[in-house]
Amino acid sequence: MANQVVILAVVVIVTLVNFMMWSGTNYGSNVSSSARLNSIPSSVISFANLSKRSLTEIENNMQEIKQKLESEMDILKALKLGQQGPGESFEAHFEKMKNFSISQVALRKRTLASIYNKEQYWLLYGALGPEVFCPEKVRVGTVGDGGKWVCNPWKTPKDSVMISLGLNNLITFEEEWQKITNNVNVLYGYDAAEQSEVTKKTYATIRGTSKKATISVGTDAAKFRYTIEDLMKESNITNVEILKIDIEGAELTCLIPFLEKFQVCQIYLEAHGGAKEHADLLRQIAHLNYRIFSYEINGYAMEACEYSFIHESCVDKYGAMRIANFLDFKA
Repeated sequence: MANQVVILAVVVIVTLVNFMMWSGTNYGSNVSSSARLNSIPSSVISFANLSKRSLTEIENNMQEIKQKLESEMDILKALKLGQQGPGESFEAHFEKMKNFSISQVALRKRTLASIYNKEQYWLLYGALGPEVFCPEKVRVGTVGDGGKWVCNPWKTPKDSVMISLGLNNLITFEEEWQKITNNVNVLYGYDAAEQSEVTKKTYATIRGTSKKATISVGTDAAKFRYTIEDLMKESNITNVEILKIDIEGAELTCLIPFLEKFQVCQIYLEAHGGAKEHADLLRQIAHLNYRIFSYEINGYAMEACEYSFIHESCVDKYGAMRIANFLDFKA
């Protein structure tokens, strides 16, 4: 703000001087230009000189800032390209982190294996950490319940399938996902309750089809109960790229039978239950070659937690980097 005032003052003074000179010339004044300049108060001239010096200082400061920014950009470019910059490269820092994480694997496994009751959440959540690093990890959806941590959605193959189990008339995740990926996925959504007409119409505009279905270990169409596999068959789905799950505890019995038959690239799972149930489910998922890259404890209850997994075969495809595996512990 102070710099703007100085600049404005200089403009006003220069304009005033030009006006005085112009008025003398055009209205027949016999006073010379030098005399007119001499008539300007010394305080005004001193202020003008001071303002010019201030402008010079501003220009020098701007040049210094520019040089610093260019230097910082050179460092960032060097890190991005894996070059040796003023400090160590990104790869060198990652290798340090990876080796440190590998040194913790045995302790994490022992801790998770030691969980024996539903109240031991401090052991569960304290032993968790990412097994895979995803540079483009982002949270898609609302800032509260409904949002999921995902790995590089911009790498999702065009026209691949996303299945959402549990909509609850809350499709902000799917809306934002399709918005940032330019409607890359074909969506199939299922919920135990019939969705509102507004939800159905909105879901349809983002390439989504919804159906009333309770996820179960067996199919009984008369009661709207289905296995995940049978829902796929009904919709002629052969491959699933993304699986999003929030089915209030049914994941404990319905997810593993599905994953034993079908491989998906990423899983966004909200698990419910005691600490022992969480640990057992995570272990089973890990033994099917899924690696955790994010987890987020539900702010409302310790027994609910969001887990994000990527299959071992999809790590490179989504630009992720392997760290260390510890969820594949022995029971």
